[in-house]
Amino acid sequence: PVKTILRKKFSWKNYPELEAFLIANREEYLRHSALNYTVQQKQYNNKLTERLLELAADNGYVFDQEAFSFVTVRDRIRCYFKSYVQSAKKRGLIIGYAARKAGLLTEDDLERSANQTGRIVLPPTTSSSL
Repeated sequence: PVKTILRKKFSWKNYPELEAFLIANREEYLRHSALNYTVQQKQYNNKLTERLLELAADNGYVFDQEAFSFVTVRDRIRCYFKSYVQSAKKRGLIIGYAARKAGLLTEDDLERSANQTGRIVLPPTTSSSL
C-alpha cells in the first residue's frame, strides 16, 4: 500500500529508509563518479536507481509521476551525492570526480577501479531484500 507520494521538492532526510540506502552506497557511488561517464558508471547509476525505486515501493513510497521519471530520480540521486561532495570539499576533503580532476588518482587507480564490479548494499536497518 502507498503511504506517501514523493513530490518534486522532497528532501531525502524525510525518508530515512531511502537516505540510509544512499548513505550505505555512497562510497561505491563516489568510486564510480571518478570514472567519469564510463559504461561502468552508467550501469552502476542505473542499477542503484532501480534498487532505490524498489526500496521506495517496499516502504510504501511512490514518486509523483507528474514530476519524476526514471531519469529524474537518477538525477536526484546524483544531486544528493553532489551536495555531499561539495560539503566535503568545504571541509578540505576532495573525493569522487574532483579527486580525479585534481590529479589525486593515477591512471592505474582508475583502471583498477574500472575493472572492479560495482556493489549495491542495503543498510542493516532495511528489512526488505533486493
